[in-house]
Amino acid sequence: MWLMIALIGAVCTSLSTIFTKIGIKDVNSNFATAFRTGVVIIFSLLLCVISGSINDIGSINRNNWLFLILSGIATGCSWLCYYKALKLGSTNKVVAIDKSSFIITSILFIIFFFNDTTNNGDMKTILALSLSMILMLLGTLLMIDKKNEEDKKNSSWLIYAILSAVFASLVSLFIKIGLKGISSGLGTLIRTIVVFIFSITIVLFRKDYKGATKISLKSYVFLVISGIATGGAWLSEYFALNLDNVNPVAVNSIGKFSILITMLFSFLILKEKFNKKSILGLILLTLGILVIIIFSL
Repeated sequence: MWLMIALIGAVCTSLSTIFTKIGIKDVNSNFATAFRTGVVIIFSLLLCVISGSINDIGSINRNNWLFLILSGIATGCSWLCYYKALKLGSTNKVVAIDKSSFIITSILFIIFFFNDTTNNGDMKTILALSLSMILMLLGTLLMIDKKNEEDKKNSSWLIYAILSAVFASLVSLFIKIGLKGISSGLGTLIRTIVVFIFSITIVLFRKDYKGATKISLKSYVFLVISGIATGGAWLSEYFALNLDNVNPVAVNSIGKFSILITMLFSFLILKEKFNKKSILGLILLTLGILVIIIFSL
């Protein structure tokens, strides 16, 4: 079950990235973040009402609140950097760097959830984790190696993409801790509200809402669809992470299959081109993901 749910989350993540890339054109990235988060709140609230999990809000303890709020803040920071990077750089490179957060996340899971992550200290699993991280790191480096004139003019995309990965690495850990004892849908709603408050504060402070009336209907439509896809991705990941006796690194790594799907979409829809190093990097990334999944089944 966790494998299928995590794969659904990966598909939703890739769709979210593509729709955001289309919808964010000529749109302030901070405003787009706040707008999409508002869509996710509506999506999450409806699911909580339909499932009845909204009635369990009184059972949330201080530990849940703390780590869900921290995950929301980390998500907000990661999103702001991610969408800024998408606006400045090509999709395949930004996504590759953002998903390299897997390495930091894996290390954090090993530290805080050693038994679940390493199968109670099994040496083969530890070696598989190490091999997986090495393959994904090499793959990422190959995918961002290409230098063209556009990259030189907008080199700041790399800084934003790295910051996005750092903040994203903390999100899954905070979620894993914060979801203990509550439903994934309710956790998604709480986290999304925190992200919305975080992002809307920045929009109001920087006055990034100016020009919102001039944004095309097409951009709004794609941002709405992107928000719905994001909600689906979050719910899938949180549900899988909340299952008992599931390796959190395996769940997190399956989500990185979105890189493969996103690159396919960016090639077919956005007409982005890839060189041989990018393709080799993608192969190494995929192998790295497969290694840890195999050892987690």
